[in-house]
Amino acid sequence: MSRKKTLPSIAKPFAHVHSTLATLGFTKSPALSGVVYELSFRDPSSSREYPFRLYAQTQDNGLTHINLNEATFAGKGEVPAAITGAAREILVDIADYLDTSPSKTKFLPVETAMNGHMASNEEEVRRLGRSMAKLPTNAKIRAGGMHPDPVQ
Repeated sequence: MSRKKTLPSIAKPFAHVHSTLATLGFTKSPALSGVVYELSFRDPSSSREYPFRLYAQTQDNGLTHINLNEATFAGKGEVPAAITGAAREILVDIADYLDTSPSKTKFLPVETAMNGHMASNEEEVRRLGRSMAKLPTNAKIRAGGMHPDPVQ
């Protein structure tokens, strides 16, 4: 028997939350209590869009709070399993991205960094490998109804 992994409730500075969600394609709009971030998923078979919403609130200490378990699809009707799965993957990615705040990442000073290299040491190579492993493939992006970035 497998348990569903519950997603965290995250409180981070607004700039970090907003830039992370904007990079992932979410758009921001005001709400009665806080802010709503929305991302539309398109079902390729029916060309129907499913708006997916995250709710964020600014706390008294200035941090923006998001409970990822409260994320939901707007509107009525049944949401296809492929779209629900893609939304779940996005939530896991959001949790990972927001968990890696700039204060947790250590960088080498410019004078000692090996410029011209992707990574300066083995730990950086492992960290880059973990972050790249979490990126969705073009097939997963297409399955979620989105278009991958063009080849650069």
